Amino acid sequence: MENYLNLMIIGATRYDIDGNRGGSLWAYSPAEADDDNRVGNEVMKIACDWKHIDQLRNHADRLPSMFTVKAQMKAGQGGKITFKALDMKPQDLTKKATA
Repeated sequence: MENYLNLMIIGATRYDIDGNRGGSLWAYSPAEADDDNRVGNEVMKIACDWKHIDQLRNHADRLPSMFTVKAQMKAGQGGKITFKALDMKPQDLTKKATA
């Protein structure tokens, strides 16, 4: 199942372990206002392909920035849902987010 996520991307990392290449996008969203157990921003990691890191590098001077991420839901450890980014596009390159 594919979903479109509006994410504030703050950075990314990638790896190459014995030819197995991949990466992670790091995004955040404000904590829910009615959740007394959280304050500030919630940070999340989304798996991605190696190529997405190179794509994001073209926007490094504008990070953090809003992106529309096409993502696939996958089963993760412990039966939890995880997302893998399939494609990503910057939303508005004229505005830089304020953290």
